[in-house]
Amino acid sequence: MSEEERRRFFRINDDVAMNFSLIDDDFSGDIIAQDTQELNQEFHVSLEMQIRQAMMEVRAENPKMAVILDLLNQKINLLRSDERFSEQNTVLKPASISACGISFSWPESIEINQLVMLNLYLQPKHDLVRTQAHVAAVNQNMNVNNNQREPYIIHLDFDNMHSAYQELLIQHIVQRQGYQLRKKADELQ
Repeated sequence: MSEEERRRFFRINDDVAMNFSLIDDDFSGDIIAQDTQELNQEFHVSLEMQIRQAMMEVRAENPKMAVILDLLNQKINLLRSDERFSEQNTVLKPASISACGISFSWPESIEINQLVMLNLYLQPKHDLVRTQAHVAAVNQNMNVNNNQREPYIIHLDFDNMHSAYQELLIQHIVQRQGYQLRKKADELQ
């Protein structure tokens, strides 16, 4: 993504459950198009968007019912994500995330431009965002609290992200940013 595109998106610090796998250099296709679960996930994302739209209407009419329905939706998403968590080595990490990329501390360096398949489970709703990405930069971790365990900061730029995933990620970032700003304002009072 260009610098101009990067500036269009908000960046927040958030906890994200994630896993990724390296894509071999000899891979000649679009890994997302070859994902057999893509259609299922697109359907899930579409349903999630419809649920969120309906929840805004319910919240306006009956806030208590909206809380219950939102909790049920989170529970279903959690059950769905638990199935995927058990399949792969998913870790919950503090990260700096935007609609175009993510940065996080890591125990190993990864080669610049290395392609990865990335799964992000956005908290607290456990929404899955799946995308191909590449390593844009690797820096030394200057945080003294965890630089012994994780001496590197990995910066991934998202590639070929499906528009439904990007919309879900943008909505998550805007909601989390609003939550973080409200929390900060409450702490100052």
